[in-house]
Formats: sequence, structure tokens, C-alpha cells
Amino acid sequence: MNRAAVDVHFDRVHMFIDMSDGPAVQFPLDWFPVLQAATAAEREHFAISLDHELIIWPEIDEDVNVPALLSYRPENAGRK
Repeated sequence: MNRAAVDVHFDRVHMFIDMSDGPAVQFPLDWFPVLQAATAAEREHFAISLDHELIIWPEIDEDVNVPALLSYRPENAGRK
């Protein structure tokens, strides 16, 4: 297992996913409108799937696919 999500935390403008193979990877919180609108307590109540590929917030019905997020390249967004 490489590039496995092991924890999640937030600041005012970012979501940080702590990875098993190194430092946290950060993403703009505004990419995740549901998480951006959530309270700090709602953001802190999450689960990581057994395969470490999904981060799930059951109270707000939100989940993030970690491999898809890590492979996303903003410079390719909107290209055909």
C-alpha cells in the first residue's frame, strides 16, 4: 500500500490529507463546497475506508476519493 490517506485536517482555506508515504497534501477548501460550509465539528467527524482510498464524512453525506483527487491536475480542467 502506497500513497495511503492516514488523517485529515483543515485550516481556514485548505484541506490537508496526511499520507502514509510522506507529508500532507493540501487542497483548496473551496474545491469542496460541502466541507467548506461544514462546521469544524462536522469536519472532524470522518472515517477513512479500510483500503485508505475514501475519506467519508457521514453526518454531512460527503466523501472524497483520494486516488482521484491525487491524480487531478487543475491545468487539464476544462480541456477537450
